[in-house]
Amino acid sequence: MKAITALSVGTLIGATVVILFALKSGEETRVDLADRVNNSIERGTAKARKIARHTTEVAAMLKDQVQSVQGAVDAGVRAFKEARTKETH
Repeated sequence: MKAITALSVGTLIGATVVILFALKSGEETRVDLADRVNNSIERGTAKARKIARHTTEVAAMLKDQVQSVQGAVDAGVRAFKEARTKETH
């Protein structure tokens, strides 16, 4: 979220500077500004997709680890119950 906010603020500041110090016509300035905004949006979207992919990968790894631990716990519980059953007989 911080990255998106920083990107938005940076884009706004950059756009303001461009408009204030532009040596181009209004139409050229608008086109340049639109291009910069679109590029910023594309970069932000690409970064968000990368983060989403990474999050999905980490979640899958954690799921595998939890299942592995659950299997070990289940095996331990079964062994405990079997040992207890043998002791009582």
